[in-house]
Amino acid sequence: MNASQPLKSRRGFLTALFPDPHKSSGKTGLTTVAELRQQTDAVLWAVAGDAPDNIFIAGDDGVIFHFDGQRWQQEDLGSKLNVHSLCISGDRVFSVGWLGRICVREEGQWRPMQGGQNDSSTVNQPLFEIDAAPDGSLWAVGDYGRITRYDGEQWLEQDCGHTANLRAILPLADGRVLAGGLGGTVLELCDGQWRKIETNTGCPIVSMTCLNDDTVIAVGGEYSTQTNEFLGRIFLYSEGIWSAVDINYPLPRLRRVRREGNNILITGDGGTAFRWTESGVSLLATRLRYDLHDVISFSSGEALICGDNGTVLRESPRAEQSEPAIDGHTARWQTISNGETNKTLRAIWPLDDKHVIAAGDSGTVLHYCDEEITVHQTPGKQRIHALWGSSPRNIYAVCDAATILHFDGQQWSEAHKGGVDTALLAITGFGPHDIFAVGDNGYALRYDGLMWRQIETGIKQELYGLWGQDSQHLLAVGGGGVILRWNGERWKSFGAGTEQDLYGVHGSSLNKLFIAGLGGTLIRFEDNTWHREFSGVRSDLHALTGSEGVFYAVGSNGSILRNIDGIWEPEHSGCDNTLQAVAATSTAVYAVGSGGVILKRQT
Repeated sequence: MNASQPLKSRRGFLTALFPDPHKSSGKTGLTTVAELRQQTDAVLWAVAGDAPDNIFIAGDDGVIFHFDGQRWQQEDLGSKLNVHSLCISGDRVFSVGWLGRICVREEGQWRPMQGGQNDSSTVNQPLFEIDAAPDGSLWAVGDYGRITRYDGEQWLEQDCGHTANLRAILPLADGRVLAGGLGGTVLELCDGQWRKIETNTGCPIVSMTCLNDDTVIAVGGEYSTQTNEFLGRIFLYSEGIWSAVDINYPLPRLRRVRREGNNILITGDGGTAFRWTESGVSLLATRLRYDLHDVISFSSGEALICGDNGTVLRESPRAEQSEPAIDGHTARWQTISNGETNKTLRAIWPLDDKHVIAAGDSGTVLHYCDEEITVHQTPGKQRIHALWGSSPRNIYAVCDAATILHFDGQQWSEAHKGGVDTALLAITGFGPHDIFAVGDNGYALRYDGLMWRQIETGIKQELYGLWGQDSQHLLAVGGGGVILRWNGERWKSFGAGTEQDLYGVHGSSLNKLFIAGLGGTLIRFEDNTWHREFSGVRSDLHALTGSEGVFYAVGSNGSILRNIDGIWEPEHSGCDNTLQAVAATSTAVYAVGSGGVILKRQT
């Protein structure tokens, strides 16, 4: 039997062991650790723990948290440098990160050991992973082929003879040490000498663990020019031979592989998390689509995962799983339009639970009633930007040229013509005789039941969004981060800490409201304070709505976010249209946008 035969057999075993997790019936749910999400939006690179009541999580800007079984407590690392990896060794905890900063936690206090200076010396080269060897020593790797070992008293730099940027380190039970990195680099320390292993791949090796006593599993990801995206890769190293595992389904870029007992846990981009065992594969499902960088698991069956935007996810012990897992790829939104128009729809208003009106460019109006859509046209064919109504027979539409249209349940007519070349972009009201509208150049109008009157705002920025609790308390948002507050007599301008254009505003009360805008901007007002929210998207967010304490935001590239229990999570819209407006009834949520698309989600 030749030397490659055992590997082929083992590779076949791995292929069978790793069936497509998205086709697996085995799914367990991940829940967000909201306590941490509310404290940081940093990228969290590392998690380490030796028991469920002794866990550490760390990331960008030197943030580090400790969980003692009861609560998460932020600790002072004494540095703002990014932490890339953590390792627990006995009663001590070690961290490594940017500029080679190494810190140790002893008796509850962190102190620096070395690195952290902005110069070119070896001890200040970035470090990306640290791991403990069976003999109690510690190993860490980083840029420019840096490998360093801690013998219990001091860190000793190693001469590996290579300059590749290293990202993974794995001390083995037999005394060997493996280091992996960019360009498919894998180095092996054996009998005191480092040698390079031929991997026949250019894929970065970013994480490794032992599959069993004689086999190492490694993961990474490389860019595909055919698909224009990063694809995940899995490798095996056994009996001196490195080989890629043939898997016939696509994986996103993989970030971490860990072993706990007979379980292999793998995390990666876009919310990817899997658990593989000899009996099959289980998808760890989450609605979040953030990149997941590290994972730990305990014998109890509980896993903890960390990632981008302050994300920390918890998998409960499987004995506690009582509800079906939530698969973030499942489409909750359905496209209910069917080519009735190709005009952009910019406004939507629900008349009741079964009847909504959508409107947009060229005066196009669509009625969705009893699951049928009919197309109508307004006089003048002006672009409609927003809708509001006090009843099915009293609907207003704001348009270009400061024009306002009225729908009496049967037909549309012109209710106001401003005589200025200014678009009205938003409208809201508090009864048939108390309505507000705002638009370009700080233009604002109020209807008192008899006529529309202009109200001075004192600004010249565009006003895109409008929301109010009553006629004494309104907010208008617009260009450059401007926010106007109406107190019943006048508008007053103020800011909320951003200069991004703001497009939408919605609230459940004066003390609980959200503002959305350019580049994924989300701002929350609560407890008399403005808070920057973590949307996790870069798409422009054009509109907000809410019902029964659940909020929705929609925007470009088909982006839809849902906020429940204080966390914004992306939802799969099934389209890449620019979504311009969203509205909720007691039973459904509707969104409209470019190409005449209308989406519906049952609540």
